[in-house]
Amino acid sequence: MQMKRVNFNLLTFLGFFCCYTLLWAEVASAASTLFVFKPDGTIHCDKSPGMTLDRIGQELSSAGIKVFSSRKGYDGREGIALCGTPTGQINIYEIASSDVFEALLLGFKQLPENSIRKEK
Repeated sequence: MQMKRVNFNLLTFLGFFCCYTLLWAEVASAASTLFVFKPDGTIHCDKSPGMTLDRIGQELSSAGIKVFSSRKGYDGREGIALCGTPTGQINIYEIASSDVFEALLLGFKQLPENSIRKEK
């Protein structure tokens, strides 16, 4: 009877420990990423689509930086809408926070934390 109780307690503890570890890993991975960006090169009145997410993302990949997600965005600045001026469109990449320095060396800029809202 005593042996069965010890095994049950041990299995219960291991079950809770595994669930806690998985939840903690999920939170830690979400907290350890950030967003960097580069302008996509689009110009007002120019028919060129600018640089794609894949093309600029390749710069990160070639440097050994893993990209977790990417999306198009806007720099949020009040720009002038005049032919020949930049549109303010940017390519945004989610990378590990440990890779930010290398991304900055590649010419990327870091987005402020409140610039990207996670979808629910």
